[in-house]
Amino acid sequence: METRTQQHDPSLEAVWHVRQRYWRRKLGRLRLGVEPLEEQLSRYRRVTWMLTAIPSILAAMFVSLFAAFRRPDIGLIVALVLFCPIVVLAWLDLAVLQLRVARYTRELQEYQKRQPSSGGG
Repeated sequence: METRTQQHDPSLEAVWHVRQRYWRRKLGRLRLGVEPLEEQLSRYRRVTWMLTAIPSILAAMFVSLFAAFRRPDIGLIVALVLFCPIVVLAWLDLAVLQLRVARYTRELQEYQKRQPSSGGG
C-alpha cells in the first residue's frame, strides 16, 4: 500500500504570495489579515448608508428651499444633479467591493484546500 504524504510546495507558496499582492491591490481599502473581511464590509455598508442619508437630507433641504420660492421642480433637478451621483457611486462601490471579497474568499479557500494539513502524526 502506498502512503502519500503531502509536502510543503514552494511553488504553491510563491503563487499564493503573488495572488495576495494582487488582492491587496484590488481590495484597496480592506486590510487582509488584520480583522475579518465581513467586519470591514459591514463597516463600509454603514458608511454607505450614511452616504445615502446625508445627501438625501441635503437634497430635501434644496427642494424645500426652492419650494419656498414656488419652484420645487428646479430644486428637485438641482438635488438630483448634485446628490444622486454621490449615492449611486457609493452603492456601486460597495457592490464591487463585496464581489471582490467573495472572489478573494473563494480563492483563499481553494488555496487552503491545496495546502497540506498542519497536523502531526
